[in-house]
Amino acid sequence: MNTTSSRQRGISLIEVLISLIIAAFGLLGLAGMQTRSLSMQIDSETRRVAAGLIDQLRERVAANQEGYTTALNQGYTQTFAPGAAVLIPACANPDACNASTEVPRIQVGTWMLDVQRQLPGAAAVIGPTIAGNANSMTVTVAWIEPNATVIAADAACARIDAVSANPKYRCVTAAFYPG
Repeated sequence: MNTTSSRQRGISLIEVLISLIIAAFGLLGLAGMQTRSLSMQIDSETRRVAAGLIDQLRERVAANQEGYTTALNQGYTQTFAPGAAVLIPACANPDACNASTEVPRIQVGTWMLDVQRQLPGAAAVIGPTIAGNANSMTVTVAWIEPNATVIAADAACARIDAVSANPKYRCVTAAFYPG
């Protein structure tokens, strides 16, 4: 009876070691899932910011429909590349900006500055959906997604030449109507 109990003591130690190894692999799996979850949360937040910025521009367009319609009819487009300086034009008469020609350009400039401040490696393009047609306006915003794991470039970035071939960039495009 004594010999049987001494053999069982050694077996229980092996069982404990095996269970510790299994638990360690389980904890490693949980740590990997937590890391991936955090990465996806950051990507989701960046997409939310981009959508919010586009919504801000849509509100500015809705507030000055006449000005944006005039600008789009004149073929107004605005693009800025990653790292480029954003120039905000000044009014010809500081006491009375022209709502049809100057205000839309100033609003787009300040909006692009907001985009640049809030999105990593930001780029954007704004213009009529169909050249010379003020019926709709298309906006594309691009940003660097640091956790991108895809090999191919985002097709939504095709309107922004500076980032269209870079697989680290993600883009969102929206069309809306000034009038």
